[in-house]
Amino acid sequence: MISAAGRRALDRYALASRDLSAASGDRTAREIGSSVEFQDFRPYQPGDELRAVDWRVYARNRRLVTRLYRAERTIDVHVVLDVSPSMGLAGKLDYARIVAELVSYVGQRDAITRVHTTAGAASPVAQGRVGLARAWGLLEEAVPVAGGPGPVEGVRSFALALPKVRGAALAVVISDLFDPQPWRPALVALRARGLDAAFLQVVSDDDLHPPEGRFEVVDVESDERRTVGPEEVRAYRAAVQAFLRRTRSALAQAGVGHVLLRVPTNVGALAPAAGRGGEGGARRSAAGARAARTPASAADAERSALAALRRARVLVPR
Repeated sequence: MISAAGRRALDRYALASRDLSAASGDRTAREIGSSVEFQDFRPYQPGDELRAVDWRVYARNRRLVTRLYRAERTIDVHVVLDVSPSMGLAGKLDYARIVAELVSYVGQRDAITRVHTTAGAASPVAQGRVGLARAWGLLEEAVPVAGGPGPVEGVRSFALALPKVRGAALAVVISDLFDPQPWRPALVALRARGLDAAFLQVVSDDDLHPPEGRFEVVDVESDERRTVGPEEVRAYRAAVQAFLRRTRSALAQAGVGHVLLRVPTNVGALAPAAGRGGEGGARRSAAGARAARTPASAADAERSALAALRRARVLVPR
């Protein structure tokens, strides 16, 4: 759940997307529409039109609030959360939930927004506070699915389950992207459905820079166990950097946005001795384990995620 301070900060931002920009011309879809259908309130901000201020609310409690209206355009935003087993390691799924909440909160201000998982679950359309609460309920209940589809197949199945989009649409995929399969089938499916796409790759320090030593690693997909030493760890580090370069290149060639987001170290403590082999990368954390979050670490992770999304211009000022 996003904090009150986080919501106030997010009210100043919109999602950046070619399709969202094209749908509203020079205004770049950064403002709520001016239709007659009321959507929500938010605290007054400098620059808001005075005619949008609800003066009845001000008369009752001396608080300035701005009335928001649903935009008169057909825009869909789909937030897709990866729930493959590797996301359960090193706090990645917990951090990805926070990122998904931030993105869906901003998205539903300007667009018709839904939340999905790569296992096939989907929320109702998020419009206003009630719809958003249902979407966040799905995020909070999401857990790693053993034996389920990897991120490539999960994103491909998500896209093919949608009708072809007639208006503008954006799919925001939040995943570690660790999959030995090439991304081409998923990218083709997204394009076939007319979706603009942005991939937010969530990785941990343990993914990128595991310490040298001797470990028993466990593939969370196959449960295969292997003992590795310093040489294997160094080879893994080189392999994961090459994997990141190939993935970034494949997405760029497809015209798809890509942002690398690192899990803050205070999201949760790493569990001991386990991992995932193969190109996705070795892990030392317990298979499928969720990293515990304290209220303090959740607040820190929220601030970190918001700052990262701003720096990457996934969120842009209204």
